[in-house]
Amino acid sequence: MKKTAIALVLLSTATLASAQSWRFFPLFTDPNHKLEPTLAITGGQVKPDGGNDLSNLGLELSFNCGLIQSPDNRIRSYLQINRADKDGVEATQFELSPRYMVPVSNSVRIGAGPSLTAVSVKAPGQSETLYGAGLAAGLDWRMGAVYAGVDVRWHNTSEKNGVQFDSTAFGVKVGFNF
Repeated sequence: MKKTAIALVLLSTATLASAQSWRFFPLFTDPNHKLEPTLAITGGQVKPDGGNDLSNLGLELSFNCGLIQSPDNRIRSYLQINRADKDGVEATQFELSPRYMVPVSNSVRIGAGPSLTAVSVKAPGQSETLYGAGLAAGLDWRMGAVYAGVDVRWHNTSEKNGVQFDSTAFGVKVGFNF
């Protein structure tokens, strides 16, 4: 079921990208492309399948995607690095999630998209780096220089030496628009 959901999201993204007026590499080909970056502090809960909930803290950088862009400039890329530590288990997670964002009002947008992750998991006697894919969705609020948002992310990771980190994460974020 999880792999089917991921395949459907990727297929939908590929179908949309083939439509007219979608731009590839607008960062390099469109002189009017603006990244509009945002930097935020993140915090939340990670719920690994079959494991204890972990609180995490991190940073997020988001910007208008420069690799593929919709006709209405609604694709936004999110890069996150989060760290969680509980009962001797440490997880450092890097995520990349391009999302199609839909305006709800002048300052609020909601969106979703695929997500790729790399997770370094350390426990007593073990240290593994796992890779995975999943889905991410979020709500962003932008008012001038102030930024806030909420996210939910799900990832299915590889398994290595008996270690895996399939997880669902819930988070909040606050930061600045540049």
